[in-house]
Amino acid sequence: MDEPIYTDSWTFAAPEPDPHEAGRRAALLRRLRVLLYASTLAFALTTWMLVRVDNPAALVGLGPGPSSVARAHLDALNRGELRVAYELFSTQYRQQVPFDVYHELVITHREMFLIADATFEQTEDSGDRTVLESSITASDGEHYRARFTMVRIDGRWWIDDLRWGLEEEDSLIKA
Repeated sequence: MDEPIYTDSWTFAAPEPDPHEAGRRAALLRRLRVLLYASTLAFALTTWMLVRVDNPAALVGLGPGPSSVARAHLDALNRGELRVAYELFSTQYRQQVPFDVYHELVITHREMFLIADATFEQTEDSGDRTVLESSITASDGEHYRARFTMVRIDGRWWIDDLRWGLEEEDSLIKA
């Protein structure tokens, strides 16, 4: 039997490997590995910070401002949620004014805290302390003014003092 004859024109050979290709591939893999480690570290640190901080948006200045906290306080009073409103006060205020005293004050002046409209104007600002003057129209049409002294503690705004009174009166009562 005759054996088939193979010629060089029919043989296939792999191209010669480029000596620089292996180095480029290793460098690419090394860069991808560093990118993966850096991304994992950034994700872990971000997650850790978000879990540890009460108000993560405040870290970048996106948290509720002092007027938002004051408005939340008025809204809670309007809904009759006295405990929620009380929790917006600073720790120092809550140590000075127990909830029972605050509760009694709100109950005895209930008509003042049923609010139809409120506007805020910042009158003092010293970084972590701000004073807001508020013009309030109660549901019965009476006009009041309130002065909220706000403090920023650990990136969050708290009500540190609150004084109320009729708009035409000069003196304000402490809430």
